[in-house]
Amino acid sequence: MKIRTTTLFVLLIALSSISAVALSQPAQAQPTQVTNNISLTYLNVQLTFPSQINPGQTLTVNVQATAKNVFNLQSLTLQVYYGDGTSLHSVTTATLASKMNMNNGDKINKDVQVTVPVDVPRTSLIALVSESASTSYSNYYSYYPYYDYYYPNYTCSDYYSCYYSSYPYYSYYYPYYYSYPSYSTSYSPSTDSGLGPLSYVNATTPEYISLQSQYQSLQQQLNQAQSQNQQLQQNLQNAQNQASQKDAQISDLNNQLTSTHNNILTLEVASGVLAIIAVLLGIGLVLKGRGKTLQKTAVQNADSNSTKTGQ
Repeated sequence: MKIRTTTLFVLLIALSSISAVALSQPAQAQPTQVTNNISLTYLNVQLTFPSQINPGQTLTVNVQATAKNVFNLQSLTLQVYYGDGTSLHSVTTATLASKMNMNNGDKINKDVQVTVPVDVPRTSLIALVSESASTSYSNYYSYYPYYDYYYPNYTCSDYYSCYYSSYPYYSYYYPYYYSYPSYSTSYSPSTDSGLGPLSYVNATTPEYISLQSQYQSLQQQLNQAQSQNQQLQQNLQNAQNQASQKDAQISDLNNQLTSTHNNILTLEVASGVLAIIAVLLGIGLVLKGRGKTLQKTAVQNADSNSTKTGQ
């Protein structure tokens, strides 16, 4: 079981390494801030955004627009799209500014939050920036004084009759009437749009999904093997504990046996000593009995001899 657990662990590490390679290096690096410039008719627009994003996450797009001229800004919008190979899909639309009078160098600065859908494929987001503007100009109408002719006392009464006559034509100018200047304002509308790339979406690929499935399967097998290994280790520990208890019992019994054996040896020695003492006592008693018998016999013999001598 230990060999199988080790094998699964090695396979799991190898598959994790393959998965890391499949995701490519940019997916592993930390995203950096990137800028992209879009030039429109009346505005220079700079977009600042993270270099990459994952599906389901939210990124911040900073939009800074600078006026090129004097104009009236009707609206400035940002639209974000992504493509799936066949069509474009809208992610979000934001109005950055509206109804503003802009002078040359004026700026608009705004952050737009964009949440990437979870089902976006591996691709780049696309920004569409649109402006609607108009410029105004004034029409100046000036009426100058109208001068009529004054004819002195000549035979011709007007310019044409004198022109076709042989008489010289003399005239003097004098104001006939005056008219004051007049103004009118006109507007020239204009719309313009520009495209630019945004953050790269680090979506999963089919190869990654397959590797992820294999990784999860091996992870489950590894978890099961580790659980079985822990159970076997617990059983082994229990068996070792039981063996230790039995060893302790055997050691105790051995100690008791040794003590009993020592006691038996002691008793055997004591029995031997007692036996020897008993034998010695027996011999002593026998010798003592014989001594008494001999003494009695000697006395008897002495008495007999004395009796015989007396007679």
